[in-house]
Amino acid sequence: MWTSVIPTLRHSAKNFYGRNRTNQERGFTLIELLVVIVIIVAAAAVVAPNLGPRVRQAQLDSAAARLDALARHARTRAILDRRPIVLTASADGRFIYLDYLDGQGTSLNALPVDLGSSLRIQINKTSDQGQGVIFLPDGTVTETWFDLSSSSGSRQLRLDPVRAKVTTENS
Repeated sequence: MWTSVIPTLRHSAKNFYGRNRTNQERGFTLIELLVVIVIIVAAAAVVAPNLGPRVRQAQLDSAAARLDALARHARTRAILDRRPIVLTASADGRFIYLDYLDGQGTSLNALPVDLGSSLRIQINKTSDQGQGVIFLPDGTVTETWFDLSSSSGSRQLRLDPVRAKVTTENS
């Protein structure tokens, strides 16, 4: 039996500074963390001022979409129930309500749509038929203009008398 001795190389378990590598903690230094934080704060300072107007425009877009959905719902309910439905706004323009026009005792059971504290709506009809927008059982509605306003600006919306679709006229 030939036994050969294979020399093994042993590496030192100590690093350049004399510490054991197994005991050395790994992580970032305080300087590295501070540099990353400064970069993040600088990027946020550049981006943040541009977000305000976009958020307010998104609120106008959202309110216009909710008004369109509510108008379509009112038209559909008027056709299905074969009863006229009226869409009205609260005095301050924050809430939009749906109810039956004929007032035969039953309620539509529709919750008011809250536009939020910063948005207001005003209804401007082309005809003078009461206070709200009337959706007839044949699916038609009087042509109506809505003025939607917020702190960032206003938007004029038109309610199509045939399709009951709300479209934006100007932004």
